[in-house]
Amino acid sequence: MSIVNDLIHALDRQYSLSRAESWDRVGLQIGDANASVNSVLVAHEVTDAVLNEAAAFDALVVYHPLIFRPLENLDYKNHTARLAGQCLAHGLHLIAVHTALDNAPLPYALGDKLAESLGLREVAVLSAAGRESLFKIVVFTPLEALEAVSTAMWEAGAGQIGNYDRASFRARGIGTFRPLPGADPYSGKVGEMEEADEWRLEVLVPAAQREAVVRALIQAHPYEEVAYDVHSLHNTINPYGSARMGVLPAELSLDEWAQQVQEKLRAPNVRVVQGGKAVLKVACAPGSGASVIGAAVRAGCDCLVTGDIKHHDALKAQALGLSLIDATHTATERAAVGLIADALQTVPDLKIARCAIDTNPFRAVAI
Repeated sequence: MSIVNDLIHALDRQYSLSRAESWDRVGLQIGDANASVNSVLVAHEVTDAVLNEAAAFDALVVYHPLIFRPLENLDYKNHTARLAGQCLAHGLHLIAVHTALDNAPLPYALGDKLAESLGLREVAVLSAAGRESLFKIVVFTPLEALEAVSTAMWEAGAGQIGNYDRASFRARGIGTFRPLPGADPYSGKVGEMEEADEWRLEVLVPAAQREAVVRALIQAHPYEEVAYDVHSLHNTINPYGSARMGVLPAELSLDEWAQQVQEKLRAPNVRVVQGGKAVLKVACAPGSGASVIGAAVRAGCDCLVTGDIKHHDALKAQALGLSLIDATHTATERAAVGLIADALQTVPDLKIARCAIDTNPFRAVAI
């Protein structure tokens, strides 16, 4: 039997909630972290139609948070309060992911899926919002437990360096100890000095996975008292940020590229701002990406694909020679449901369903 907190931990392991923007509201929004949960529906956001489908489930995990600002009351004249009330009426536990998913490092973020959908090559982070801090964890273990402890730490998130995983350093040595009264030693006798043939195991761990890795090593280790060190490092890894950039297989006109974007993203419509150049190098940002216009120009991009472009942002981009394609907020975030559902697969005995309701409020109109 799983609990709501298991869902939160699974999401946090893949898309660290600590990377969410400071203004965002991620994690548990409604419910009880310790309540039992057997089934979960994953959706883009909370709407009446989504809640009708979610009523058959124990939990609802969404990309967009329902509650962004504190509610003064639950007056159902307020749209957010009314939807929150329906969650309570259905007994639904509500969890949001949002910018924790946006700010995952390459290649796990929503922006990476957007770049993949667009067919971009040589994908890189456009403008890094930060880099992950690193820790080194050192643990001492007998030979017969070395592989079990190593595997437990790797599976909890340790040992990844660039395009390599399960990385570690191992050295053999002698450990000494004397069990005191009340101890139940793995080897040796109470009151007698003991020497043990041990292995020193070192792994690198991103800050977000540090606690999970320590828990895993302690659980897998055979000793009553586990000797381990946690060292904070100055070097960092994995630049993260929501926007990506890459190149097309071949140069296209803006009109040709806009047509492909609409088809690839299944967007109901696109709006285009002409920057004056053919398109080869492309920036993309899920949701509202006007804030990266300057970064896209500095990176030498010909076009930015995003949503929610405002009038003055369009004028700014045009003046800077950057073309824009507004493919709607929702269409640029379409992959979010699948990414969230995949992260929840690690929760045992959990029924996971993906909501197929299209919550994009925009529709194409034939004129």
